[in-house]
Amino acid sequence: MSYRPGTGLPLVSAGGRLGAVLLDGVLMVVTLWIGWFVWSLITWSGGQTPGKKLLGHVVADPHTGQPFDWGRMALREFCVKGLLGSVLNIFTLGIYFWVDSLMVLGEGGRTLHDRMAGSVVRHLGA
Repeated sequence: MSYRPGTGLPLVSAGGRLGAVLLDGVLMVVTLWIGWFVWSLITWSGGQTPGKKLLGHVVADPHTGQPFDWGRMALREFCVKGLLGSVLNIFTLGIYFWVDSLMVLGEGGRTLHDRMAGSVVRHLGA
């Protein structure tokens, strides 16, 4: 069964996703990045970043709705968002960042990195 909006797995709104990103940024500053990184390594096992954990969001498979495991989160956060995102930003002079960010406003609320990693961000309680 593929994930479809309205099937009991509510997606996090664009504003909610922005809130999680901003909260992660604040946590990075407050913990001097090291605390946030260590906390991330722990929360990735539940398909979350520290900001998503505090807000009750989870990164999930779009087909099953199941939260990502540690390996898929590491691939999404470190490889796709981190390494690939940085390289694409350099080569596109920052255009990738804006396209990736603004795609959350489109169909399904999925960014480019969500599409590359095969993920959706939904509420944890669902």
